[in-house]
Amino acid sequence: MKKSTVFDTVWPYLMLISIVILVYCPVINHDFLYQWDDQWVVINHYTTGGIHIHNLWHILTDFYHGQYAPFNELNYLLLYTFFGYNPLFFHIASLCWHLVNVCLVYRFFIVLLSKSKTYVKYNTRTIAFFTALLWGIHPVNVESVAWLSASKVLIYTFFYLLSLLCYLKYIQNRRNSYFLLTLFFFICSFLGKEQAVTLPVCLLLIDYFVDRDFHDKELWLEKISFFSLSVLGGILTILSQGNGEEELVYSLDYRILFACYTTFEYIIKSFLPINLSYIYPFPVLPEEAIPLRLWFYPIIVLTGSGMLLVYRKNKIAMFSILFLILHVAVALHLISISRFTIVADRYLYLGCAGISFLTVWIVFYFIQSLSDKWKKLFVSVCFTFYLIYLGSYCFSYTKTWKDTDTLKSHVRKLIKNRDNRSPIKKVWRAI
Repeated sequence: MKKSTVFDTVWPYLMLISIVILVYCPVINHDFLYQWDDQWVVINHYTTGGIHIHNLWHILTDFYHGQYAPFNELNYLLLYTFFGYNPLFFHIASLCWHLVNVCLVYRFFIVLLSKSKTYVKYNTRTIAFFTALLWGIHPVNVESVAWLSASKVLIYTFFYLLSLLCYLKYIQNRRNSYFLLTLFFFICSFLGKEQAVTLPVCLLLIDYFVDRDFHDKELWLEKISFFSLSVLGGILTILSQGNGEEELVYSLDYRILFACYTTFEYIIKSFLPINLSYIYPFPVLPEEAIPLRLWFYPIIVLTGSGMLLVYRKNKIAMFSILFLILHVAVALHLISISRFTIVADRYLYLGCAGISFLTVWIVFYFIQSLSDKWKKLFVSVCFTFYLIYLGSYCFSYTKTWKDTDTLKSHVRKLIKNRDNRSPIKKVWRAI
């Protein structure tokens, strides 16, 4: 019998939780961001309305300021009911959501890799552990954890990962109970945040990774209910946006360039986060000419797509990149959305797990392929420093979200030397 290792026990979960808590501990002392959406997203009449049928009905049916995230509002309602408007417990709740998600990411990649017939030569639990660790301390996720108004990202991801895990169970034993649970958690995920509409395509991506037969009619028939709900969710999202922020309307050529730009930015931020911010203003206004530099992004994206096509037989690379692109697709601006920022770190929260997986796989590939022990040691040391960099940056960046004043100081730097027509000026006037 194979001897049990530390990665076969509860210790990996405890290690992940301990490290992530250490990195995110500054958020415990944070306040509400009273002039950056918390004053209406978190603190509102739904939260204070109490747990009764009338208030619950409005939470489930109302479009509130362009938002439709009833499960997130229920989260605020429960926290207020037990603790009032004490920011300590709201931040503890957000951190707990993230900790659970880190554990689910660990479990997801264990199960996913165990279902694959191609990568058994690697220790799947070790790869899953470092994937979850890298993702858990990645500074690009700070916005989702430290900003209370973004807690819907954490909640939708929680149910989304549960849905993916149930689907993997369904693939294994074909039990209808797991299929229904996959569908149920999909609905719950959408009620957390509209970004969950991507789940049916993600199920197909999993089918690809575990070598399911795409010629099998059953594979497509079982997706009908998911795609139907996804279309319905998309319609609800469009309707809710009609009550949202003022929208910057760009023509199709601008939106295509922006889609290429944001795709590149999200991928780069996933591999090497530098100069992260909670505001990334559009480079131009609708009436302004397109800068020459923006035309390079379609070339970069097309080149990257060509390379991915060349290495299409590498399922790790294909799955990882497509996993990221899929989960940021709703924020690529091909369809105009009510936002003043071209990129937002919170949209990268779940998708970043794909790049974390790819990064860890690359590291282990080099370690196992190199024959020289000193070269192996060098790669291991580089990866260790990379993890330390991510954790240190994450710890430091959480402090930016301490209160509204720290955010305002950053906005002042952004709007310096910009004229009054800039989209960032509108954000400044709003706070």
